[in-house]
Amino acid sequence: MKKKLYFSVLTFLFLFSLPTKALAQEAINSFHVDMTAEKNGDLKVSEKIEYTFGSEYRHGIFRFIPLVSRVGDLYRVIDVKFTGVLRDGEKEKYKVNSSGDQIEIKIGDSDRTITGPHIYEIDYTVKNGIGSNYEDHDEIYWNVTGNGWSVPISNASILLKDDFNVPIQRAVCYTGLSGSTESNCQITIKGQQVTSSVSSLESNEGLTIVAGFPVGTFPKSTLQKSMPMDPDLKIFLIFYALLFIILNFIIAPYLLYWYMRKRNKKRFGPPVVNFDLPEAQDGTRISPSEAGTIDNTLLEKEDIVATIFDLAIRKYIKIEGTIKKTTLGLREKQDFILTRLKKTGDLNLFETQLLDSLFGDKNSTTLKEAKLTYTTFSDLETKNFMMLIQRNLFIKNPKSQKALSRVFGLITLFSGAFVLGGVLLYLSTKLNGRTQEGDEMDWKLDGLKIFLKATKRYDVWQTKNFIFLEKMIPYAMALGVIDQYMKGLKILKPNYSPSWYTGRGTFYAMYPLFNSTASSNVTTTAPSSSSGFSGGSSGGGGGGGGGGSW
Repeated sequence: MKKKLYFSVLTFLFLFSLPTKALAQEAINSFHVDMTAEKNGDLKVSEKIEYTFGSEYRHGIFRFIPLVSRVGDLYRVIDVKFTGVLRDGEKEKYKVNSSGDQIEIKIGDSDRTITGPHIYEIDYTVKNGIGSNYEDHDEIYWNVTGNGWSVPISNASILLKDDFNVPIQRAVCYTGLSGSTESNCQITIKGQQVTSSVSSLESNEGLTIVAGFPVGTFPKSTLQKSMPMDPDLKIFLIFYALLFIILNFIIAPYLLYWYMRKRNKKRFGPPVVNFDLPEAQDGTRISPSEAGTIDNTLLEKEDIVATIFDLAIRKYIKIEGTIKKTTLGLREKQDFILTRLKKTGDLNLFETQLLDSLFGDKNSTTLKEAKLTYTTFSDLETKNFMMLIQRNLFIKNPKSQKALSRVFGLITLFSGAFVLGGVLLYLSTKLNGRTQEGDEMDWKLDGLKIFLKATKRYDVWQTKNFIFLEKMIPYAMALGVIDQYMKGLKILKPNYSPSWYTGRGTFYAMYPLFNSTASSNVTTTAPSSSSGFSGGSSGGGGGGGGGGSW
């Protein structure tokens, strides 16, 4: 009898010493999702969450889902419509709030509390949630549970299927904290269905799946370049709309007056023929890349190709055309060998960077091997504008100025300030970051283009100054008049064979191929998308979020 009493006392003391949460901890016992992909690209989602409040008293649970996900350099914005909520098989009260980048559903009654285990069923429809912008496949990249639950999940699973019998080609799953590439989960494909499950997820851990379909299975989803507009900005726009009279009838006319009197190139009068190589006010040469950028306020592929020709004419590199036969010898492929002749001289920052990017530590390369990545192009663009700013020809890179005018133009246009919006959009195509000196130089370059387009008209003078004409080739390319210039040059000197180029065929036949090959090797835009298969992780893709109790 004494032993039993002693054992009972010890048991009572042990249980009494345990933390309250150990006796009755808040948790998710099961999180199951049924998802159906429809032919129109909609996703029908039904979540069944077995949630236990333990011994705590709560009003219910909340569940939030992000509406914006990153796809490479773009953004996918989904639309979520909740269609029904049940608790323990009965309809339950809920409220939905959207903050722009996520949507939250708050389930429960603020006048009543509950405790113990309960089963919640949440049904909703998702639009624009399928990745159908890839060249070789469509995919559903979905964060099943979300990584934002503050309680552990004992078991999570999903059954994904489509309602039009298209087989799923491949699938993967990810688990763990957001960004994790662990795959401590099971996944099975059976025809047009895929199932995945995982046991024991800690707080802030989740289950994510990626399922691949044949390309073109779903309509193309919509991606956008920027994040959705912040609600605070919307409030600002409403206030801004109240000022539409001032904006339309005072500010807009003044901006047009300012542009026509101060910034319009026409204030210099019609361009006159210019026979001179472009020079800055200090007498130094304006390079082809600078000339092309001054002309259209952008660094383009043609400006880089023009610089390569200019470096060849100035004896920094030599170009050799080569012919290679295919493996079977049935077709010939033409390439160009670039040889670096010297590394020092009168090179500017842009030219030095270009040569180093083309050759690296080598003295010779082929044109097809000399690829310029987007990062390299951005560095070249930065150095090019840096030189123009130092010459007082530009205030800054005009991209930001044009983008700002475009953004404000669209904002004012849709806020009711139609005149001002139109003026700002017009100025976004005209404002270019050039200074007064830059505008004057652009006007002179317009005169040079007149000369380059009509080379054959000045044949007597040209024939005596052919070395000068050769130096003009890169400028004709950078200014976009290379074809007209070459026609005139061919009339003046049909057998032109420059010392800096060797190879089969004439220079006139070579330059278009060289230009197209070199241009195709320059990447001017950043990669725009990434797939869940190649760069997937837990927490990635659509869906996700998390929740808790309240």
